[in-house]
Amino acid sequence: MSRFLDSMVLSLFLLLNSSYSFSQYPAPRDEPIVIQIVQLEHADAEELAEVLRPFLSKDGRITAYGPANSLIIKDRKSIVRELVKVIKGRLAEEK
Repeated sequence: MSRFLDSMVLSLFLLLNSSYSFSQYPAPRDEPIVIQIVQLEHADAEELAEVLRPFLSKDGRITAYGPANSLIIKDRKSIVRELVKVIKGRLAEEK
């Protein structure tokens, strides 16, 4: 497995085995909703969207855009930030 995939698998493992989900707590009233497009290089957008969907808040959305192999993520800023860390493999590096 490539270094990127190793890092992503470890990030997802840490996220799945943590004691909480960052989407389970109520959003602060002043936390904005953001939209971010993430271009993927080493993963399939459709598959990754399905894996990440459970981590969104009740108002969040994730859409795979196949022609560009990208994800379009809309949710609270803190959740989008954490999902991008997982996608980029940075969550594993922080633990």
